[in-house]
Amino acid sequence: MKQQERSQETRSHILAAAEQSFAERGYDITSVDSICRAAGVSKGAFYHHFPSKGAVFAALLDEWLNNLDTQLAAMRASAASIPLQVAAMASSVDGIYRVAGAQWNILLEFWAKAKVDPAVARSSIEMLRRYQGYFRELLERGQREGSLHVADIDGASVLFLSVVLGLLLQGILDPEGQDWRTRMQQSLSMLMTMMAGRNV
Repeated sequence: MKQQERSQETRSHILAAAEQSFAERGYDITSVDSICRAAGVSKGAFYHHFPSKGAVFAALLDEWLNNLDTQLAAMRASAASIPLQVAAMASSVDGIYRVAGAQWNILLEFWAKAKVDPAVARSSIEMLRRYQGYFRELLERGQREGSLHVADIDGASVLFLSVVLGLLLQGILDPEGQDWRTRMQQSLSMLMTMMAGRNV
């Protein structure tokens, strides 16, 4: 096996061990030593790939978000207009929950660590800005195609992300409380109606 392949395999082992440990024990109890033992690597190998435990989370988050981006890209390709793409996104929320699984619970814990761990803080901010940008680009395309009429694109993109994250958070914390797929569909449909009517 080539050195580059071995290095990538080591990195993958570290990420898999860290994800399992974070899910089972939580962030605080998980240590670099325990990740190394579970991954079967030395601390030197760990620090070759990651400068800290928080940096491992940042890498995990990036992998999760790349998977989510793949789903969003598929919806974009299959929808004829921005309102239809948003409707497809809302309908897929059950699948997003299933794919993410325990990762959402890990994500909640790490968000709580953002105030004390600089690596976690950076990755959390980057995530928010990433999807603010995604929704900004989505709304701009809606403007160009004529399906949306939004006076404040930046403000509307923050509103959009706030609604999506808020509903996802409620669904994570209270999964049996409501039909969250239906609630997401209704809420995003309301936003689309407002933005189509020059009310935002």
